[in-house]
Amino acid sequence: MKSHATEKILPENPRFHLPKGDGLFLPIPFLFVTERMQGDILSERAVILGSLPSPAREQQIKIFERYDPKSSFDAFQDILRLFGVEQES
Repeated sequence: MKSHATEKILPENPRFHLPKGDGLFLPIPFLFVTERMQGDILSERAVILGSLPSPAREQQIKIFERYDPKSSFDAFQDILRLFGVEQES
């Protein structure tokens, strides 16, 4: 019987990243990101990075560094503050 414990499984239908033909993923650059979206994006990235072999993982990290979901989250928070909307933490 085959053990699946050591298999590296990529997300079948990533919500926040587009698969490229070379096995890597491009982030979808959202202008505004909610706190939940930020968490989901970072979780999806962790799954993607955990499933890639080391050389591809290094390339993927460089691709991910081009788009930081935290900056989009911060921009969304700034817009909410501009309109007087207070977020509960």
